[in-house]
Amino acid sequence: MSILKRLAILVLAVLLLPAAPAVAHGPAPGSLADPNLHFAGRWDTGDPGTYVGNWGAPYVTATFTGSTLTARVRDTVSLYVSIDGGADTLHENVRGAVDLTPARLRPGVHTVRLSYRTGDVPSCATWPAPCATFQGFVLGRGERTLPRRNPRTLVEFVGDSITVGALSSRNSLTSYAWQTGERLGADRTNIARSGACLVDIPGTCFGIGANYRKQAIAGTVDWDFSRYRADAVVINLGTNDAGRGVSGADFQAAYERLLREVRAAHPSAHVFALETLRRRYVAETQAAVRAVADPRVHWVSTEGWLAEADYVDGGHPTDAGHAKIAERLAPVVAGHLGLRLAGAPTDPNLTFTGRWDTSDPATYRANWAGSYLTTRYSGATAALLLRGTIDVWVSVDGGPDQLLAGVSGRVGLPSPPSARPWHTLRVAYRNVDGSYRGDAAFQGLALEPGARTAPWTSRRLIEFVGDSITRGSTSSMTTLTSYGWLAGERLGARHTHIAYGGGCLISAADGCAGMRERYFRSGFAADSPPWDFSRYHADAVVINLGTNDLSHRVPAADFQAGYVRFLRDVRAVHPRAKILVLGTFAGRYLPETEAAVALVNDPRTSFVDTTGWLPPEGLTDRVHPNDLGHRLIADRLTPLL
Repeated sequence: MSILKRLAILVLAVLLLPAAPAVAHGPAPGSLADPNLHFAGRWDTGDPGTYVGNWGAPYVTATFTGSTLTARVRDTVSLYVSIDGGADTLHENVRGAVDLTPARLRPGVHTVRLSYRTGDVPSCATWPAPCATFQGFVLGRGERTLPRRNPRTLVEFVGDSITVGALSSRNSLTSYAWQTGERLGADRTNIARSGACLVDIPGTCFGIGANYRKQAIAGTVDWDFSRYRADAVVINLGTNDAGRGVSGADFQAAYERLLREVRAAHPSAHVFALETLRRRYVAETQAAVRAVADPRVHWVSTEGWLAEADYVDGGHPTDAGHAKIAERLAPVVAGHLGLRLAGAPTDPNLTFTGRWDTSDPATYRANWAGSYLTTRYSGATAALLLRGTIDVWVSVDGGPDQLLAGVSGRVGLPSPPSARPWHTLRVAYRNVDGSYRGDAAFQGLALEPGARTAPWTSRRLIEFVGDSITRGSTSSMTTLTSYGWLAGERLGARHTHIAYGGGCLISAADGCAGMRERYFRSGFAADSPPWDFSRYHADAVVINLGTNDLSHRVPAADFQAGYVRFLRDVRAVHPRAKILVLGTFAGRYLPETEAAVALVNDPRTSFVDTTGWLPPEGLTDRVHPNDLGHRLIADRLTPLL
């Protein structure tokens, strides 16, 4: 046989050999070893063929391609599955291969979240033995999973049956813990058990304090906290301890130990100790928070969060009750974590006009007169979240201000006058001074699911400085019917009112509060912190002071000298503002006021003679304007501004 024939036979033989099997690169998509699967909760991964989720509502998420998806579970269990962020679908008492897409998906990229209904007898025959078993996803031929785009915030919830969501329609998935996580766009773990106490009482009450570090309920294996680090931990314990006779001292000591244990497990987390909804061990919980002296451990009051109608049995919240708790809690957590949450006090689309105390990111407090907030929001309904009782005026879509008197808690806003998708909102707080002691505290704006906010405000800002006249005392709506408010509204400008009933320009020996000093503080109290003027710069400042100084026998020379110093100090904090110095409507200290303006020699500071602005029919008494009087003053002042 020739060499050429032999070579041809050899080549043909090689071509007819069976193809070598393809070499797999990496784990199979959807398998337990697939790094693109994300497990939330305390999962036992000791068996590489079956992962077991422990405690409440463990879940797994993934992003995948294709139109079909199957989950494999070892034990009979009930699952909740959400595809592409849609509603959770219940797959009850299933095992083996579970078809998650009976209606095929459109080809493309999809997301899945598979969670377990754990902690209740119907779904776990041997509860509390683990039953949340997972053996992976099965994708269509040639499909794959994708990496998570961005890391998510993680919030851990620690508690009893309330945190579990017992007696709500879907247990953990309708619990405040789950709903808070959803509002925050955060992952969550639920370290809770029905009937749990904080203090462990062998044979009587399961103690979270003694079991917090365990991988499973009543387990013996410690959890490896290096597997996740929470950004926030929310603790709600004490409801069951009271019924088991735990003393206040023992409860407080146990709470301190748990707080320190949580800090050790999650070194950088913000920790929130919730007041129990039925006010059990309130003082002891607060004392425990103080004792650990940790600036990232916070006491959270739940006063007014729920009403009796929000409970199933007097102790466990309804679905609506859990939603109300989540409405309140999410802004608290978001504020401390710096998360952007629509409607939260820290939402940058909310504009707070006036001198607001924003030191607590969960609760902003209005100071001085006429402080208000504005925003735009989508959706047909919204509600204010207030801490304590207060009077507020609300205007929706530019409509008349409606008084909501003596309201607290969750307060529904008036219905918008139209069905358009976006609405404007202004909420003005009643002045907390004189004999009125309301709680001018804002804790958020509750919006419909999926609703958003948007900025709505003018860039121009006018500041009005004065006493009870500028405050609007004796007019029908106090500051909202004052000349300053009216002038600001006519000009479409924002307006602040640094005014105090009975205030003088100069502090008097008989106790009259001097606005020359108080003006530079966050509130009218003498010990109020200094105001940070970098937070706003006025375009115009209108000053009307001197009416009360004469009654308190302030010498004319002292008044004039004090006014000169005050005008120079105002110029220092508002370097570009036009300053209008009004002569008092009662004609008091007019020469001294005009002379003070001349002495500062500032081309952007002007004296305004108000003689004749306020006729007798514009007064409620000999000093204070009525509604007509304030309108007449605004008629004169607005063109000047």
